Amino acid sequence: MALLEAQGKIDVKKPVPFYIEELKGSDWDDTTVEDALDMANGLDSTEHDEEIQDTRTNPERGYFKWAVTLGFLVNPDQKETNPIEVLRSMKRKYPGHTAFEYNSINTFIMNRISERVAGKPINELISEMIWSKIGAEHDMVVAVSPQGYPMSFGWNLSTLRDMARFGMIFTPSWNKVSAERIVPEAIVRMIQTTGKPEIYDKGYVGQLMMSRFPGEKGMTNRYMWDAILQDGDMLKSGMGSQGLYVSPSRDLVINWFSTGDGTTKEETMARAIAKSFD
Repeated sequence: MALLEAQGKIDVKKPVPFYIEELKGSDWDDTTVEDALDMANGLDSTEHDEEIQDTRTNPERGYFKWAVTLGFLVNPDQKETNPIEVLRSMKRKYPGHTAFEYNSINTFIMNRISERVAGKPINELISEMIWSKIGAEHDMVVAVSPQGYPMSFGWNLSTLRDMARFGMIFTPSWNKVSAERIVPEAIVRMIQTTGKPEIYDKGYVGQLMMSRFPGEKGMTNRYMWDAILQDGDMLKSGMGSQGLYVSPSRDLVINWFSTGDGTTKEETMARAIAKSFD
């Protein structure tokens, strides 16, 4: 999305329904693309931040209903089959960029916006703009919903080495994997320096990341990266304790796949490895 923004194809200050007209007339009208892009839309139906942590088990939760429409949670009694209709029912809790509340619904929205401005599905867009340019040894596999939506919010499957290649396009060694610079330095610097640390610890994932990086001050998130540290290091975590840690200043990429339960703290180890290069 940052690349599409740099090309002038997306204005992240516009409301989400500017690009997804089916959401007009809902509380998404007051949600900017940037609010969703930074996991700070201010709406309910969150993935982790409800008062009771039951979003993946309670059929009454908006997140659960949305997941059922896409086929990765099951409720035989649910009548809704259109994910957009479920999203229309989301209600505002507070203004955007009040709290960092991780929610895959935001990523789903970003996927759909990217598709509409580019005129092609997100898997083709990622292939064209990134994957085909990084010397990947293998295809990336993307799961598809019953409606045909590529679900690039949790089911992008790659090899470990190819994911490391992806990480390298954010480092000075981008030319080791690509003939052209895919991510301009200005985008990397924007991600590193323009987050809002004051909202970071207002939700579950921010608090979790702060526990993974004890003693670190001023942490933020930005443009779907889950943690940005003060020295500019960047982390994106994945389901099952997977992660991609990029340290542009150290020209370093660390990534890992796992089937863990989230208690093994690979992020903490990655940070220790990175700092050992100082």
